[in-house]
Amino acid sequence: MITVFSAKAFRLNPEQLLQLYDIVIQAYAATEKEIWGQNYVRISFSDFTEFVENDEILFALMDGKIVGGVRYFQLDNNTWSFSLLGSDFNHAGKGIGRALIDKVEELVKAKGGIAIHIEVLRAIGVEVTSKERLKAWYIKMGYELVKTVDVFEVYDNAEKWSKLVNPSEFDCYLKKLEIS
Repeated sequence: MITVFSAKAFRLNPEQLLQLYDIVIQAYAATEKEIWGQNYVRISFSDFTEFVENDEILFALMDGKIVGGVRYFQLDNNTWSFSLLGSDFNHAGKGIGRALIDKVEELVKAKGGIAIHIEVLRAIGVEVTSKERLKAWYIKMGYELVKTVDVFEVYDNAEKWSKLVNPSEFDCYLKKLEIS
């Protein structure tokens, strides 16, 4: 059984926090090497711990072991987002990502959110199996691909984008949450 908790409320110890961070880093290094190259580090540990302190990081436990995590945050009054979604590759296909997203959606609804907007970075003209699988998975969960935009339209960070190994763009998805 998979259970999802707030990393801040659970008070992860330093070793557990590092395990969670490593899962996220390994997930992005494996799935975005066509975008950033080898040994990509998605986020610094200090920035990650800041998100924990802001109560924006959730983590999944399975059989007492940390197996995945996600960051969720508010974009505006009614719309939220999530990022840094990662799970332990040793437990692929067991529903970890789904459990994390379900919890994000539950929390967003409880906070009055009506929609979730996410951005998936994708290399232009490069077929990446994990990105195709991710696209199908999001659509299956009710996320609609609403637009594709150049990276500079989303984030004006020339220094960061100069490190791309392939030109890339964001696929933007939106899910309107059913209010019960």
